[in-house]
Amino acid sequence: MDNVKTKIVVTLGPSSIDKVQEIANFVDIFRINFAHGDEDSHKLYFEKVRNTMSSVLVDLPGPKLRIGELKDKLILRKGDDVVFSQSDGIPVEDPLFYEAVQENHDILLADGTIRVRITEVEKDKVKGKVLEGGTLTSRKGINIPDAKLKVGLTDNDVKLMKEAINLGADFIGLSFVLSSEDVKRAKSIVADRAWIIAKIEKKEAVDRIKEIVYVTDGIMVARGDLGVEIGLQNLPIAQRRIIRLSKVAGRPVILATQVLESMVNSPIPTRAEVIDVANSIVQGVDAIMLSDETAAGNFPIESVKYLHDTIKAVEPHVRSRRPKGTNNEDDAIALAGVNAADVSSAVAIVVHSRSGSSIVRVSRLRPKQPIIGLCPDESLARRLRLCWGVSPIAIQKAESVNEVIELAERNLIKDLKGKIVLLGGDPAQEEGKTNFLMIMDKT
Repeated sequence: MDNVKTKIVVTLGPSSIDKVQEIANFVDIFRINFAHGDEDSHKLYFEKVRNTMSSVLVDLPGPKLRIGELKDKLILRKGDDVVFSQSDGIPVEDPLFYEAVQENHDILLADGTIRVRITEVEKDKVKGKVLEGGTLTSRKGINIPDAKLKVGLTDNDVKLMKEAINLGADFIGLSFVLSSEDVKRAKSIVADRAWIIAKIEKKEAVDRIKEIVYVTDGIMVARGDLGVEIGLQNLPIAQRRIIRLSKVAGRPVILATQVLESMVNSPIPTRAEVIDVANSIVQGVDAIMLSDETAAGNFPIESVKYLHDTIKAVEPHVRSRRPKGTNNEDDAIALAGVNAADVSSAVAIVVHSRSGSSIVRVSRLRPKQPIIGLCPDESLARRLRLCWGVSPIAIQKAESVNEVIELAERNLIKDLKGKIVLLGGDPAQEEGKTNFLMIMDKT
């Protein structure tokens, strides 16, 4: 795969599960949506991915209302009368739907593409009239903007989180985060066995984004539900703010939802979609995620290739803006290393870290040079694949800086020609620090 710096996350589904090996040539992380399937299918998806070099993100369903299983896609037209129930009509199994919805409520289906006005509510049946039509398929989300639904980590989420950890997930996508407390609870369950990715899809989360970014391991801009929550016209500014604050905090950020949506049914994207991808790269996302394009679309391989080719074409023309430091010696060494690489015309920056902190610090600064991350933990190396520009390598544990140098030379520096900046944490000192820097000349 070409050395693009913006990472690619791809959602697995019926359209792509038999194409994993071919897609993996362009993918850093595979996403498995635990809102679908059962334990057997989840295990099958993990087995498919573990035969590749890619990492795994498990997305939890959260307390989201969803359409049940449909026999076939349903075409809803403006003016149609519809029925939602547990037994006939459009299936909705969750009792919360029937408790939350009221007459004259507008409900939004499939990321807000379909709007239905509720006309009658019974104990286990709801009737409505379609105001804005579209195509409805199984397991699509339901939003009720006028209702305040209980959100947070559900019992089902906890069960699925434990299942994901046992299967070897590298990341857990936490849906409908409202505050830092939601993230803290999830992290207490995971216990450092995976990174928590806080999905920003509620207005409350946008309002509290500063507190959330400093406790989570990563951020996802989940534009589907977020657009419904705050209004599409407010989404561009919210997206830019979330990305900017994530970069300041040094948290990798994923852009998600309707990235190349037209490629569900078309072999090429629209001009607007390509420009959206380019603008996201300019804003500084760490990763871009495909959803329906690869999970249920007709052109999963073409979608991944087009995203990769767009990133490859755009990145050389982007001059990344470095966020301000946090006034500590760790950031000072990281910044000095990036500056040293520029001044010395280094061919690469090699970063040693036991916790991953030093590698993330350098990635946050968006250097021109490739970042090679050395860490003594294969599971940590898999998580670092999310970080912009980082090529992680698991090495044996070092006890001193001299051993780090020996391991670096043994593992990769011998194949590089030119000046190399080596920095990171001294293994003999406190973990999580960035406190050594040197320039090696391998010309």
